[in-house]
Amino acid sequence: MFHLDHLCLGVRDLNDGVRRVREETGLAHYDGGAFAASIANTIFPLGGDAYLEVEAVMPTADKRDEGVAWFDRAVADGDRWMFWSLRADTLEEMTEVAQRLGGEVARRPGRTQPDGTQRIITTAPGPGRALDTCWRRGLPNWFYRDDPATNPDRGATEHGERGVAVTRLEIGADAGELREHIGAETFDRLPLAIVPGRPGVRAVTVRTESGREVTLRRDPADL
Repeated sequence: MFHLDHLCLGVRDLNDGVRRVREETGLAHYDGGAFAASIANTIFPLGGDAYLEVEAVMPTADKRDEGVAWFDRAVADGDRWMFWSLRADTLEEMTEVAQRLGGEVARRPGRTQPDGTQRIITTAPGPGRALDTCWRRGLPNWFYRDDPATNPDRGATEHGERGVAVTRLEIGADAGELREHIGAETFDRLPLAIVPGRPGVRAVTVRTESGREVTLRRDPADL
């Protein structure tokens, strides 16, 4: 079975981007650390083992790095949704996805947490394939987490109110292509709203601990 795993919002300045998300939604968050490509990360738990990651290039990053330059271009005009991802219950499901998309299941370093812990991620359809096979068409890639207790949604937060459930996820995509990509059962179970226009995430609505529903709306990046 597949579940919503996370959404990525790219911003030009992390502190300022996190402040805007917090002011608009009241959602709690915590420092997620940084990736080797000099991308810093803040986590907003959304509930149900789903989360939002807000990311930005670190001020000390080497601008000659290809990944950093690509990220900078994507957020040149402000906050932009970068991609969304699903989570598989089993490695067997991940393998089936990778084979169907002509890729592979890959394990590689993820972000380094503030305490120095290096996270390892397991993802499909594999290195170099998510951009063209998934994200540019508004489609998700996949992750697998062998220890649910380490899911970023479960991290201890600061300030604000925790999300408890994603109640609506607006996606720009071809509905038929998305249904085929993720499977009819997943398509029907997720709180998806398919909208016209540029492919990618458009908005996410989250129910909080107090029962409020808050919506974060941005344009998708031109990937």
